[in-house]
Amino acid sequence: MGDYSELLFYQKARQVVIEIDTLAKSWPKSMQAQEISRQLFRSSTSVGANIAEGHGIHEGTEYIHYLIIAPGSANETDHWLRTAIDIRPGTKEKAQPIIELNSEVCRMLTASINTLKAKRNEQKVREESSSYNIEIDSSDD
Repeated sequence: MGDYSELLFYQKARQVVIEIDTLAKSWPKSMQAQEISRQLFRSSTSVGANIAEGHGIHEGTEYIHYLIIAPGSANETDHWLRTAIDIRPGTKEKAQPIIELNSEVCRMLTASINTLKAKRNEQKVREESSSYNIEIDSSDD
């Protein structure tokens, strides 16, 4: 199945963390900025952590479970970025590209989840290939 770090949505999730780190370091050391920074870092790093943890399991249902959790963390990240925009003047220009990248990660995760679910359902429906022995009773002739 390969290394999780090769997954494009994992790489993009890591980029979101890097961009958030850069953004948060530019903020003043106010209580509000520190709290938003802490929440942003926690939620954004959780996306990649869930991808990595789920990938280590390599079993359909369990892997999908972790991938389903990751967009929830990405949505939380989106919330905190929008909160930062609301209370930190001048943040919108820097935060908007991060919001867009984070949304892209969510879309990619959703597509992967749907693909994995479809493959899992396809495997459940498929019948094992086997030969059928049909005996014809010729005694009625």
